[in-house]
Amino acid sequence: MPVSSQESGAYLDNAASRPVDPRVLTHLLEVSEALSRQGGNPSALHFGGRFAREQLEAARHQVGELLGAQAPEVIFTSGATESDSLAVGGALARFAELAADDSEASKPLMITSELEHPAVRKWADRAQELGFEVLWVPVTYDGQVSVSDLAQMLSELAAEPQRLVLASFLLVDNDTGVIQPVAELAALVRQAFPTALIHCDAAQAVGQIPVSFSELGVDALSLSGHKFGAPAGIGALVVRREYPLRSDRIGGGQERDLRSGTQAVAMAQALAKALELAVAEMGERQEYLESLKAETIAGLDSRVHVSSQAATSPHILHLLTPVTNPEVSLLVMDQNRVAVSAGSACSAGVARPVASLLAMGCDEDQAMGGLRVSFGPQNTSADVQAFLQALPKALDAALAFSARKERKTK
Repeated sequence: MPVSSQESGAYLDNAASRPVDPRVLTHLLEVSEALSRQGGNPSALHFGGRFAREQLEAARHQVGELLGAQAPEVIFTSGATESDSLAVGGALARFAELAADDSEASKPLMITSELEHPAVRKWADRAQELGFEVLWVPVTYDGQVSVSDLAQMLSELAAEPQRLVLASFLLVDNDTGVIQPVAELAALVRQAFPTALIHCDAAQAVGQIPVSFSELGVDALSLSGHKFGAPAGIGALVVRREYPLRSDRIGGGQERDLRSGTQAVAMAQALAKALELAVAEMGERQEYLESLKAETIAGLDSRVHVSSQAATSPHILHLLTPVTNPEVSLLVMDQNRVAVSAGSACSAGVARPVASLLAMGCDEDQAMGGLRVSFGPQNTSADVQAFLQALPKALDAALAFSARKERKTK
């Protein structure tokens, strides 16, 4: 069935999913064609299998090298949601088994924040059902996980150095774009609890800001290719070989027996190519995206302001608006061919307060008014101007809707 093209518009929702880099698409097609000519499963021993395996391992080596990790530490997944779930859920499941065999042990502990992706937050909720205690590190008004509060928490737990099992902190907030002090947080955890596992969700960071697995000092790191120019459906979990995980993916034992199933070789190559380009062009792209962000801020409607003054990733601008029904704003934006979001992609389309804003101290009405504008290298000043022209119309429509709704309830 032919795919019909749609009228172009100002796509400013790159944090949800960036368009595939044309160079990555070309590379994906070339690798796919070569694989189709050779045939072969990367687990097979014949020439076709060897060719596929060479392509897969070349991609693994490149991803590892670009992220400051060793090739065997790279596990290909469908994206950061799966990687988060494997790293956090897999570790919790493994330690739940060990805790069940030791009735004298204190209740195991997990530490995280309210900023985390739902794949982490929901596992934190489930951890309590598995017998874990979960501590939530407070967030500053500017949207950063509080280093001082974490230090205080850890000092109060110092009498039981084996109790902390897992800590999980994201590197760039999915909604506000605020860069988190993960290296500092990880160092505090490592000093107080040397045996604890440390996971980092870097989905909004990889390809946008410098990321080094080794320099962060974490044990596991999640990423998604479609955030930096690869197709959706490919990502990775970078994880130390000693990191204890239990996977429910039973099968042939691929990807260190953590993700059984025939690997998507061409997609792994696309991920590696996208990361190569993103890292090589990062400095120039950061400067360009910051210029688009500055132009947007300079032209904002007076009813709108930036949600945080902390350092943010160049590709995300998060705004607070006076509306409490963001779906109306988004609808008017869409009618004006402008694509933005009211929150992270996993909660887009659902009218609920943004968790990051609540954690920062906003009330529910303020948290409902969040608007995320996110840029990609394909965006231009014309896209910014289209957003700035549509914004007052969107605000007026949303506020008028609220006023009518309030009159009807009286």
